[in-house]
Amino acid sequence: MFADAMEKAAGYVRPVKTIARIYKSDEVIPQAATMFFVNREGAAVTCRHIAEEIMRAGRINARYESFRKELFSLPADRSLRIETNRMERRFDYLKGETTIQLRYSFADCYEKIERLSIDMHPVYDLAVIRLQGSGGMRYSGSCTFSQVQKPRPGMSVCRLGYPVTGFDDYDFFPDRDDIQWTVSGAHVPVQIPAEGMIIRTFTEEGRAKGFVLSGLCGSGYCGAPVVNKDGVLMGMVTGTSTEIVDGTPVTYTECVSASVIREFLQEKNVIYSEN
Repeated sequence: MFADAMEKAAGYVRPVKTIARIYKSDEVIPQAATMFFVNREGAAVTCRHIAEEIMRAGRINARYESFRKELFSLPADRSLRIETNRMERRFDYLKGETTIQLRYSFADCYEKIERLSIDMHPVYDLAVIRLQGSGGMRYSGSCTFSQVQKPRPGMSVCRLGYPVTGFDDYDFFPDRDDIQWTVSGAHVPVQIPAEGMIIRTFTEEGRAKGFVLSGLCGSGYCGAPVVNKDGVLMGMVTGTSTEIVDGTPVTYTECVSASVIREFLQEKNVIYSEN
C-alpha cells in the first residue's frame, strides 16, 4: 500500500547523526534521528528537541576544551588530584553521565555543508533547519502538503526514519582525547518504514494539531515524516507516550500535525509544495 509513497519519501528523508562521549569514558555513543526536506533550497523539518541538541554541541565541546587545557596546565605534583577535583566541581563534571563531547552530521544531504541556521517553534516540538551546501545536492524531491487531507482516527499511515543507528564512521582518538567522524565506515543508516493507524487526534479551534499512532516505535523515528498512501504529509513524529491498557504498558507514537508544520513554514517564509 505504501510502496510508492516510501519510494518517494526515501529521496527527501535524511538522518541526523550524533556521537557523544561522557566524562571519564572513551566509549563513543552513536544516535540517529530523522529530518525531511520541504523544498529544494535546503530547508528541512525535524523535532525541536533534536535541533536543541545540535545547538548545544558547540557549547558542550567548547566547555570540555577549556577544561582540558586548564587541566593540562596543572603541575604534576601531589596537589594534582585536589586541583582536578576543584576543576570538576567548577565545570560541573561530578554528575554521573555528564556529556563532555557531542558532534553531529547531516549525512547524504550535500557533498559539503557550508552553513546552517535553525528556527524553533515556541510551542510545538518542531524546528526548521536550513542548510547551505556546495559540491552537489544529494537528496531528491521534497514532501507534499495538502489543505484537504486531514489526519483522522482509523486512517492507515506510514513513517520513514532511522530506528536502528546503523553507522560506524566515527572513532575515539586517545592521543587527542577526542571523538571525530572518520572517512571509513558506514556513513548512512538504513531507512526503515513503519506502518501504523491513527488512534486519536488532538484539535485546537477545530483544527488538528497532533495525533497518536500505533505500530513500531523508536527514538530514531523522531523527526520522521508521516504520510498517507498517496505520499501526502499527515504530520511528523515527535516522540512516544506509554499508557496502561488492562494492566499492560502500551507505547504509542506521538506526532505533530502537518497543518502546524505548514503554518510554521509560512511564518518563516519557507517555500513548500501543495497538491
